[in-house]
Amino acid sequence: MRSVPSALRGYLPPLLVHLLIGVPAALAILCMRWYIAYGHCDYDDLGRRDLDGCTYDQIENGSFVLIGLTLIGVLVVLLLLLFDVLRPLYAGRPLKPRLLTLPAVLVPYTVYVTNGGW
Repeated sequence: MRSVPSALRGYLPPLLVHLLIGVPAALAILCMRWYIAYGHCDYDDLGRRDLDGCTYDQIENGSFVLIGLTLIGVLVVLLLLLFDVLRPLYAGRPLKPRLLTLPAVLVPYTVYVTNGGW
């Protein structure tokens, strides 16, 4: 029977990598939340009374945030695909340790939100 430290040794590297991938994933989630809240703003919306909160800064930053969301989202998906699927399949390793630690990607975003973030 394996001891606890030796059993956890197989799960520690995937956990650390998922925590590191979680940093750009948190940025992508924050970009998505901002874009959902303010991305609808357009120059035509400035004169409307039903869309309070649309400012010039939100209108000008909307395309920048959408581009950032797309690029960071693609980066996160590629990192997860390479680390969790392609690399283990190529090396003949089991996917179980990597898939069990996959929710750790959301830990940096969760820490940010629980500490009073947006």
